[in-house]
Amino acid sequence: MLPDSVQLLDEDERRKHATVLMIIAAADGELVREEIAAIESCMGLMLIHPSVREDIRQCLTTPPKLEEVISEMEIATIRLALRDGAIVAAADGDYDDKELKMLRMLAKSGGIDDKRLKKLFDWVNDLWHLCANGREIIASPMLGDDKLI
Repeated sequence: MLPDSVQLLDEDERRKHATVLMIIAAADGELVREEIAAIESCMGLMLIHPSVREDIRQCLTTPPKLEEVISEMEIATIRLALRDGAIVAAADGDYDDKELKMLRMLAKSGGIDDKRLKKLFDWVNDLWHLCANGREIIASPMLGDDKLI
Protein backbone atom coordinates (compact mmCIF):
# COMPACT_ATOMS: atom_id res chain seq x y z
CA MET A 1 0.00 0.00 0.00
CA LEU A 2 1.10 3.48 -0.77
CA PRO A 3 0.79 6.31 1.75
CA ASP A 4 -2.61 8.01 1.55
CA SER A 5 -4.35 11.04 3.04
CA VAL A 6 -6.88 8.72 4.68
CA GLN A 7 -4.11 8.02 7.20
CA LEU A 8 -4.27 11.66 8.32
CA LEU A 9 -7.83 11.35 9.64
CA ASP A 10 -8.29 11.20 13.38
CA GLU A 11 -9.53 7.99 14.97
CA ASP A 12 -13.19 9.04 15.04
CA GLU A 13 -13.18 10.12 11.38
CA ARG A 14 -11.47 6.86 10.36
CA ARG A 15 -14.26 4.94 12.11
CA LYS A 16 -16.92 6.96 10.28
CA HIS A 17 -15.12 6.44 6.97
CA ALA A 18 -15.02 2.67 7.46
CA THR A 19 -18.65 2.66 8.57
CA VAL A 20 -19.66 4.34 5.30
CA LEU A 21 -17.78 1.66 3.37
CA MET A 22 -19.70 -1.04 5.27
CA ILE A 23 -23.02 0.69 4.55
CA ILE A 24 -22.19 0.81 0.83
CA ALA A 25 -21.14 -2.85 0.80
CA ALA A 26 -24.40 -3.86 2.48
CA ALA A 27 -26.56 -1.72 0.16
CA ASP A 28 -27.24 -4.29 -2.55
CA GLY A 29 -27.92 -7.11 -0.09
CA GLU A 30 -25.03 -9.18 -1.42
CA LEU A 31 -21.59 -9.19 0.11
CA VAL A 32 -18.83 -10.50 -2.06
CA ARG A 33 -15.31 -11.37 -1.05
CA GLU A 34 -13.87 -8.51 -3.12
CA GLU A 35 -15.97 -5.90 -1.29
CA ILE A 36 -14.89 -7.20 2.10
CA ALA A 37 -11.27 -7.38 0.94
CA ALA A 38 -11.39 -3.74 -0.20
CA ILE A 39 -12.86 -2.62 3.12
CA GLU A 40 -10.43 -4.68 5.19
CA SER A 41 -7.55 -3.31 3.14
CA CYS A 42 -8.72 0.22 3.76
CA MET A 43 -9.14 -0.39 7.50
CA GLY A 44 -5.63 -1.82 7.55
CA LEU A 45 -4.28 1.24 5.75
CA MET A 46 -6.01 3.45 8.33
CA LEU A 47 -4.50 1.32 11.15
CA ILE A 48 -7.90 0.71 12.71
CA HIS A 49 -7.49 -1.46 15.80
CA PRO A 50 -8.85 -5.03 15.45
CA SER A 51 -11.42 -4.53 18.24
CA VAL A 52 -12.72 -1.40 16.54
CA ARG A 53 -12.92 -3.31 13.24
CA GLU A 54 -15.21 -5.82 14.96
CA ASP A 55 -17.56 -3.00 15.97
CA ILE A 56 -17.52 -1.57 12.45
CA ARG A 57 -18.26 -4.98 10.90
CA GLN A 58 -21.56 -5.02 12.82
CA CYS A 59 -22.76 -2.40 10.31
CA LEU A 60 -23.04 -5.17 7.74
CA THR A 61 -25.94 -6.75 9.58
CA THR A 62 -27.53 -3.60 11.00
CA PRO A 63 -26.26 -0.66 8.96
CA PRO A 64 -26.97 2.82 10.29
CA LYS A 65 -28.57 5.39 8.00
CA LEU A 66 -25.96 6.87 5.68
CA GLU A 67 -27.43 10.35 6.13
CA GLU A 68 -26.85 10.19 9.87
CA VAL A 69 -23.23 9.11 9.51
CA ILE A 70 -22.52 11.74 6.84
CA SER A 71 -24.03 14.49 8.97
CA GLU A 72 -21.30 13.95 11.55
CA MET A 73 -18.38 13.71 9.11
CA GLU A 74 -15.85 16.32 8.09
CA ILE A 75 -15.80 17.27 4.39
CA ALA A 76 -12.36 15.68 3.89
CA THR A 77 -13.64 12.41 5.36
CA ILE A 78 -16.74 12.47 3.16
CA ARG A 79 -14.61 12.93 0.05
CA LEU A 80 -12.27 10.09 1.00
CA ALA A 81 -15.24 7.86 1.80
CA LEU A 82 -16.67 8.72 -1.63
CA ARG A 83 -13.44 7.68 -3.33
CA ASP A 84 -13.08 4.46 -1.37
CA GLY A 85 -16.80 3.79 -1.51
CA ALA A 86 -16.64 3.90 -5.30
CA ILE A 87 -13.93 1.23 -5.18
CA VAL A 88 -16.00 -0.94 -2.83
CA ALA A 89 -19.13 -0.52 -4.93
CA ALA A 90 -17.27 -1.53 -8.09
CA ALA A 91 -15.59 -4.53 -6.47
CA ASP A 92 -18.30 -6.96 -7.55
CA GLY A 93 -18.00 -5.83 -11.17
CA ASP A 94 -21.02 -3.52 -11.28
CA TYR A 95 -22.49 -0.51 -9.53
CA ASP A 96 -25.88 -1.33 -8.01
CA ASP A 97 -28.57 1.41 -8.11
CA LYS A 98 -28.58 1.62 -4.30
CA GLU A 99 -24.80 1.96 -4.25
CA LEU A 100 -24.96 4.71 -6.89
CA LYS A 101 -27.58 6.56 -4.86
CA MET A 102 -25.31 6.44 -1.82
CA LEU A 103 -22.28 7.56 -3.81
CA ARG A 104 -24.27 10.50 -5.21
CA MET A 105 -25.35 11.41 -1.67
CA LEU A 106 -21.72 11.39 -0.56
CA ALA A 107 -20.70 13.47 -3.58
CA LYS A 108 -23.37 16.07 -2.88
CA SER A 109 -22.46 16.22 0.81
CA GLY A 110 -18.79 16.55 -0.09
CA GLY A 111 -19.32 19.29 -2.69
CA ILE A 112 -18.38 17.05 -5.61
CA ASP A 113 -20.28 17.86 -8.80
CA ASP A 114 -21.42 15.36 -11.44
CA LYS A 115 -18.43 16.08 -13.68
CA ARG A 116 -15.96 15.25 -10.91
CA LEU A 117 -18.03 12.22 -9.88
CA LYS A 118 -17.77 10.90 -13.44
CA LYS A 119 -14.00 11.44 -13.28
CA LEU A 120 -13.96 9.41 -10.08
CA PHE A 121 -15.84 6.53 -11.72
CA ASP A 122 -13.40 6.67 -14.67
CA TRP A 123 -10.48 6.61 -12.22
CA VAL A 124 -11.92 3.52 -10.48
CA ASN A 125 -12.21 1.82 -13.87
CA ASP A 126 -8.61 2.73 -14.70
CA LEU A 127 -7.52 1.45 -11.29
CA TRP A 128 -9.07 -1.98 -11.95
CA HIS A 129 -7.25 -2.12 -15.27
CA LEU A 130 -3.94 -1.12 -13.68
CA CYS A 131 -4.29 -3.80 -11.02
CA ALA A 132 -5.08 -6.45 -13.66
CA ASN A 133 -2.03 -5.35 -15.64
CA GLY A 134 0.14 -5.62 -12.53
CA ARG A 135 -1.06 -9.16 -11.94
CA GLU A 136 -0.39 -10.00 -15.58
CA ILE A 137 3.19 -8.72 -15.28
CA ILE A 138 3.88 -11.17 -12.48
CA ALA A 139 1.77 -13.96 -14.05
CA SER A 140 -0.66 -14.06 -11.14
CA PRO A 141 -4.08 -13.38 -12.68
CA MET A 142 -7.45 -13.28 -10.98
CA LEU A 143 -10.73 -14.43 -12.45
CA GLY A 144 -11.97 -11.72 -14.82
CA ASP A 145 -8.60 -10.11 -15.49
CA ASP A 146 -8.77 -11.30 -19.09
CA LYS A 147 -11.78 -8.98 -19.57
CA LEU A 148 -9.82 -5.99 -18.30
CA ILE A 149 -6.56 -6.44 -20.19
